[in-house]
Amino acid sequence: MNKLKIYFLIILYWVVILNLVAYFALVNVLGFIDVTGLNLDELQNPLAKYWTSPIQLVESTLFGLLFGILFVAINELSEKFKVERFSFGYVILFKSLIYLVGFFVSFALVYFIIGGVGVLPEGALQAALVSQTSLKLIFFSFVFLFVQVIVLNFFVQTIKKFGYKNITNFLMGKYQNPVIEDRAFLFMDLKSSTAYAETLGNIKYSKLIKDCVLEINQLVDKFDAEIYQYVGDEVVLTWEMDKLENTYKCIDTFYTFKHRLEKREDYYMKKYGVVPQFKAGLHCGRVTVAEIGNIKRDIAYHGDVLNTASRIQSICNEYQERLLVSGALLGKAGDLNGYKVESIGDVQLKGKQKIIDVHAVREGL
Repeated sequence: MNKLKIYFLIILYWVVILNLVAYFALVNVLGFIDVTGLNLDELQNPLAKYWTSPIQLVESTLFGLLFGILFVAINELSEKFKVERFSFGYVILFKSLIYLVGFFVSFALVYFIIGGVGVLPEGALQAALVSQTSLKLIFFSFVFLFVQVIVLNFFVQTIKKFGYKNITNFLMGKYQNPVIEDRAFLFMDLKSSTAYAETLGNIKYSKLIKDCVLEINQLVDKFDAEIYQYVGDEVVLTWEMDKLENTYKCIDTFYTFKHRLEKREDYYMKKYGVVPQFKAGLHCGRVTVAEIGNIKRDIAYHGDVLNTASRIQSICNEYQERLLVSGALLGKAGDLNGYKVESIGDVQLKGKQKIIDVHAVREGL
């Protein structure tokens, strides 16, 4: 859902910015004609008629829509081909150059459409291609738009780096003062991580973790999750309970991730000689959320809920389970179609005084 919002805003941005540029140019030309006392009706130059007509606004709207759609399509293709694996700067430069190609494609399509329906003044396009002033305007327009592409591309990459919700919360100052929220936390940890690290070595092991994290990233938007943090080989996801339509989405997230890893078994075996498996703990409750730091500012969650979720995850091996869920969250999950729930009982977690009701959640009825 967040991705759709971003893509809608991108398309809207291009429509608005191009219309503003066209309107600014139109107003300036009409202002010049008004000051000099020129008579528009007496102008025989087709280019002058074009520059003073509202066709420019139609053209800019069409260009904005087409390029906005191409911008989104290029962004989707870059994700499909995993361009994001490269450095932040390289991704911005590479995608900006691809967007530049998209400019020319959009430009050609617009004039093909506008020319095809016959709304351009006769001879305007030919006059534009031979006029030095017109060519300069086209050149500087492309320079301006290319700068816009780099800025917008940087912003999109920043959103991906910090997360749509985090960026929104930073801009709105939602957590500038500490806020109490009811949240669910899913702690996912790589099984046999020490053995993998020793077998693969530091570099290859880090690449394995990076691949696994990219798999998780593909699911965040689908399941309305937020990435709280990456800690070593552990990934922590969170959901705001009040905005979570179905609590079992938290469980679905883990098992969908599990299936993605299994589906790419050949890839992982060929590259690493292992198929990574994760175990997870899931718990919910009230936490304090606050914006912390000035340098490397972040949104932090404080409360016993996080420690409990982490402790639940830590006993997965003891009970030989992939996913353990607290009774507190399970009570809010409703009907878990497709999952089998088995009570582990009341468990005394390490470092905790209170007994926690823990359940194993498995696939299949």
